[in-house]
Amino acid sequence: MSIQSDIDAAPPGGTVNVAPGIYNEQLIIDKPLTLSGPIPPAGEAIIDASGLTVGEATIHILAQDVIIENLTLQNGPGQGIRVGDTGFPNLTGVIIRNNIIKNHNLAGILTANGAAMVIKENSISNNGQEIGFQRVGVFLYPHGESQVLKNNIESNGSDGIFARESTSGLLIADNVITNHFNSGITLAWDETNVTIRNNTITACGDGGSDEQGGIVIIQSMAEIITGNTIGNSNPSGIHWGWTPSFGPPPPQILISENTIANSSRDGLFLFSQGPGGFIPPDPFPLEPTILDNQILNNGRAGIYVSNLYFYSPGNANPVIHDNNITGNGQFGVFNGTAGEVDATDNWWGSSSGPFHPTENPQGTGDPVSDNVLFVPWQTEPFPVGTDCLLLERILDHCFTTNNTVQRFPIPQGLGEPCANLDLNEIDRIECAIVNNKCHIVDSQATAEDNLAIITIGQEVEMEISLLTDSVTPPAILCSFTARINDLFSQVQLHLPTQGPRPYISCEPVKAACLCSLETPSPNEPPTTVLCTLNFCQIIESRAPSRLLITHYGYCPPEACPPGGNGDGCPPSPPR
Repeated sequence: MSIQSDIDAAPPGGTVNVAPGIYNEQLIIDKPLTLSGPIPPAGEAIIDASGLTVGEATIHILAQDVIIENLTLQNGPGQGIRVGDTGFPNLTGVIIRNNIIKNHNLAGILTANGAAMVIKENSISNNGQEIGFQRVGVFLYPHGESQVLKNNIESNGSDGIFARESTSGLLIADNVITNHFNSGITLAWDETNVTIRNNTITACGDGGSDEQGGIVIIQSMAEIITGNTIGNSNPSGIHWGWTPSFGPPPPQILISENTIANSSRDGLFLFSQGPGGFIPPDPFPLEPTILDNQILNNGRAGIYVSNLYFYSPGNANPVIHDNNITGNGQFGVFNGTAGEVDATDNWWGSSSGPFHPTENPQGTGDPVSDNVLFVPWQTEPFPVGTDCLLLERILDHCFTTNNTVQRFPIPQGLGEPCANLDLNEIDRIECAIVNNKCHIVDSQATAEDNLAIITIGQEVEMEISLLTDSVTPPAILCSFTARINDLFSQVQLHLPTQGPRPYISCEPVKAACLCSLETPSPNEPPTTVLCTLNFCQIIESRAPSRLLITHYGYCPPEACPPGGNGDGCPPSPPR
């Protein structure tokens, strides 16, 4: 009996039912059809390609609208299933479901020619037994719009799933991926438009290279990484080095609601190439929002923002909020870059907050490095779970002005900017504010419910120039920098005592200065500059709001124009 002869005889769009048994064949499907094995307990249809043509796929698909289901493919000298080739590129409508694909010399499933596929509910194991590049469970290089769903992907030679050089869309969801030498999932060389959702990824990476672990992203982009459980990775749960070689950046990169635990080195390792290194900078820095994750018990850091990959400097700048970051070996968050990382409103394993030797020496939670903003922190852990909607609610906000008069002596000492200046030559003063920051110093509840006194600190740096009008155009005699670090003001804000702990922020809106020489004593030269400064600030209190929305069914969408039906449409209700 021959499956290939049945395929050749079947009409386009027909179905070839494979009877239980063992078949020693390599199959070519060059027309639309369904190739279907028996459904248990009716038996098992095994296509065993051992001893056949080296390098050839067990099943090679060269047509659109092909379904492969309920088969066991094993022991092939090439790929388990190859979709397309140079003569048949960009195939669509290919569905590979509920198969066992194992023990092939090359990839379990491969497209190198842009095929669009749905790969779901398969067992893909122990493929990639030969030395080479295709030691992968699912190899998409490049691919059309594809989905890899609900598969068990185990112990393939290098990677569980490898995708590169495609922008057409890739969803990797609800898979169990375990025990791979390099990574559970690798995205490489300008792979974009990717969602990685609700996968369980364990025991991936042997630690022989930085670019190994649960999820590895190299010069690529996964815009959404959510709901995954990533455990026992070596060295990193998520390793992300460089962004794609083209822009613009996506509106948001969201890494949310994942559990990343027990990595030998880092839970998340992040690097993007900044300017000034040996290679051109990335077109945009890596700036993910890291939200609502459990980042636990990783060997070096929960989140490591690197400045020293193969090249430097790095300019990755994640925003890290509402995570449980605990039990990590050296740091909860380490920032090696020159920028400041916002890691406020996280739980660090202790109500005293994270340990920092100067900024929070009494903290007993996971340590943080310099250039990590961690105040305020959560004083108890976040509940483990997900909410339907996550919003940030503005509790109260107001603007305030802060006016002050400051005196600055003219620096005339040896080596100072105005040394040896004849102060009688000064006709007027110009000033410019070059740096203006404000921060929250303290918050104290008042006797009145839901009111708090907020203390605001102001840091100002200004450039002061002394000019003479005796020449045309007027000339600057000297310039010097003046700094103010001891300006404080207070406002009242409404801060509810119930609900999530508010986050209070201060944003400088504008600043102005006006300076003149202070009138000296008679017959004395002026020695002091008198400056009036005016600042405007917006003070705001915010709190995250999690809404659980009750629903009474599922609203199925209509088909998008121009319509058409396919496998799995209309979609099933979500889990």
